Amino acid sequence: MTPLDGFKAAQARPTTLDPTVWLLEVLAKPDTADTRRVFPIKSRELLGKLQLQAPARGTNYYAFTGLRLKSSEINKQAQKIASVKPADRAAWQEELIALRDKLILYERLKNSLLPNTRLQQDASGKAMAFDFAGELARYQADLAEALRVDAARRSGSPERLGVEAEVRIRTFSRLFQAVSRTGMLAVVPRPNMTGSSSDWSNLGSVVVQSTLGHQPSAPVAFFAGMSSAFAQGKPDAFNSQVAQYRQWLAANGPAPLMRKASLEAFSNLLLPLVRAAILYAGALVLVLVAWRTRSATVYRSALMLAVLASMLHVTGLVFATILAGTPSWIAFLGWTVGLTAGLTALVVERFRRGGIGTLATAAIGLVALVAAYLVAPGGAASLVWNVLEASLLAAIGATVFVLFVSRESRTARSSDLAPQAALESPAG
Repeated sequence: MTPLDGFKAAQARPTTLDPTVWLLEVLAKPDTADTRRVFPIKSRELLGKLQLQAPARGTNYYAFTGLRLKSSEINKQAQKIASVKPADRAAWQEELIALRDKLILYERLKNSLLPNTRLQQDASGKAMAFDFAGELARYQADLAEALRVDAARRSGSPERLGVEAEVRIRTFSRLFQAVSRTGMLAVVPRPNMTGSSSDWSNLGSVVVQSTLGHQPSAPVAFFAGMSSAFAQGKPDAFNSQVAQYRQWLAANGPAPLMRKASLEAFSNLLLPLVRAAILYAGALVLVLVAWRTRSATVYRSALMLAVLASMLHVTGLVFATILAGTPSWIAFLGWTVGLTAGLTALVVERFRRGGIGTLATAAIGLVALVAAYLVAPGGAASLVWNVLEASLLAAIGATVFVLFVSRESRTARSSDLAPQAALESPAG
C-alpha cells in the first residue's frame, strides 16, 4: 500500500485517473467510482440495442451508474447470444458479452472490502455513509463482551449478553457474508505465513469466522482505518494507517513475500518489457532516418536505443522469473534473445558501421517481445494499451522530428554559405 499526497496523483492526461486512486474509490467510495467512465463501448449497434446516448466529450466510455440501469437488458441479450456459436456471433454480440463480464467483475471488486452494493441499496439513492473503522470498533467491543459473557456462563454464571449487542454482532457479520461470497481480493494475511498465495484470506470471511469465538486479526482494523480515512478525505490518517500496517507486516509477515510484493510494484511501475518494445521500435525508426539523412548523430542514437532496449528486455525477464518463482524455457529464451541482441549491435557496429547490426537487433528484439505478448492470455491488448499510454513513445517521436528538422536546417545553412561561382562580365 502506497502513501498518498492528498489523494491526488499525477495524471498522464486530464481524462485519466491514477489506478491506485481509482481502486481506492471502488473499494471505499463506490458512489464516486460508479460515476467514472471506465467501460468502453465502441459498437454503434450495441449502443442502439441498449438505447444508450453518445457519451459526453466525444469518448466511447460509460459509467457504471448509466449501465446499471441497463443490466436487465444486458442480461437478456446475453442469454440470447449464449445460444449462438462464438464463430457466428456479430461484433456487437461479442462486445456485449465482454461488457457483461466487465460489469460482473466490477461488482465483485466493489464488494471485496465492504458490502458496498448492499450499503448503497440501504442508502436509497443518498450518499453512502458507512464508517468502517467506527463500526468495526463497536463490533469488536460487542464481540469482546460476548466472549466474556460466554466464558462466565461456562463457569456457571447466569449472565446473558444484552439483546442490542447480540443484534449488532449478527447485523455486522451478516453484512460481510456478501463480501465473503463475492469479493475478489484476498487481502488479510493468515497466521504462520509460508510465502504462497494461499496465505491470504478474504476480509469478509475473516469477519464472519470471528463470530465463532475470536477477534478479527489486526489487518482488518488497518484496512478499516484506511477505508474510513479515504472515504472521509483524511490523507494524513490514511497514511498513518498505511505506515502502521507496513510495520505490522514487517514484524509478522515473511520477508521474502514482502520483497516480492515490492518488486512486483516496482515492475508494474517501470514496465521494462513495454518500454523495451517502444525503444526497439524507436531504434528501427532512427536507423531508417539515419539512412535517409546520413546523420551520424541519429545513427548513434539508434544504437544507444537498441542497447538500452536490450538491457530493459533482460531486466523485465529477470523480474518476471523472480515473480513467477520458477524459471521457464520461455524466460531463458528471452534472456538469450535480449543479451544476444544487445551484444550483436555493439559487436557488429564496432567492426562494420552502417546500422545493419542495430537494425537486426531492434527487429529481433521487437519480434521476440511481441510474440511473447501474443502467446500470453490478454497479452496483446495489454501491450497495445501500455504502449499507447507510454509518454516515452511521444518523446521518441519528438526526438526523431527534432533531429530531422535540425539536419535539414544545417543542410540548408551549408548550402547558403557555400561559395558561389563568380559571373564573368562581357569585355568592354
